Amino acid sequence: MSKLSTTQIEYLKNTFQDRVTFDDVERMLYGHDIAAMPSLIKPLIGNTIPDAVVQPVSEEELQKLASWAAGNEIPLTPRGKASSGYGGVLPVDQGIVVDFYRLKKVLSIDKEKMTATLQPGIVWEALDRELKKKGLTLLTYPSSYPGSTAGGWLAQGGAGFGSYEAGWF
Repeated sequence: MSKLSTTQIEYLKNTFQDRVTFDDVERMLYGHDIAAMPSLIKPLIGNTIPDAVVQPVSEEELQKLASWAAGNEIPLTPRGKASSGYGGVLPVDQGIVVDFYRLKKVLSIDKEKMTATLQPGIVWEALDRELKKKGLTLLTYPSSYPGSTAGGWLAQGGAGFGSYEAGWF
């Protein structure tokens, strides 16, 4: 049962159209990460099923959602691919899960400075392919490289292969 009001639900539907869901099964899937929560921990965390899931397509939409949610005191939980089993994507306060699936572009690569600007939903393997086109490669990356996102790894602490030599992300 959603804690969102009818007015809030209508706002989300009108604003995000087919990129918002209130479907029970989909919301249940967004209530966990790659692993099942241990039975000793689950009672401490409680209900992790969000009230809605939104997939913004731009930074402007994300800002609009964040501003609206703050004004309505609705918690937001960011989500990449949920490839970690540490519970970082669990919406412990329900609210809205912000799925970054549609925000997965490389915005720029500066070969001279060896930096890249990216959207949070880009998968590491896709980023590495883009870097290789410029003669670059990742110096550090997660063990879940083929299927995890830059935003998710940053949120989880950003340590992985190469971190000892190159530093954390």
